[in-house]
Amino acid sequence: MTREDEIMAGYLLKGGKMLSTSCPSCGCPLFEVKGKTLCVVCAERQGEKGSRAPGKSDQAQVEPGTQQHLSKGDDASPLEKTLEETLIGLCERIRNEKDPRCVSALMEALTLGIEGLSALRSR
Repeated sequence: MTREDEIMAGYLLKGGKMLSTSCPSCGCPLFEVKGKTLCVVCAERQGEKGSRAPGKSDQAQVEPGTQQHLSKGDDASPLEKTLEETLIGLCERIRNEKDPRCVSALMEALTLGIEGLSALRSR
């Protein structure tokens, strides 16, 4: 089964927004994804029990020790490539972190990094 932090990191990488409210069922932060507010952890778990959860195929999967480049070609700047590698490293740290407060801090850093990468790409 996929761990909660892996699920949330995947949705953050695909542009989901972590909200300050928590799911009453599992206690994980709620997300805004494509204009809808939902608990991505409950949605994924429901998808594992039955049919595929919405958005599961869109989720970024990064296995520990793998290098996945997110840039859209070889013309990415060194700064963009470095930021991508840093985001992947943050996802790996989140996956292995046991302390929920550290996970929360790392998720905030991941969110800021994604926003920075998006701003860099829009220039």
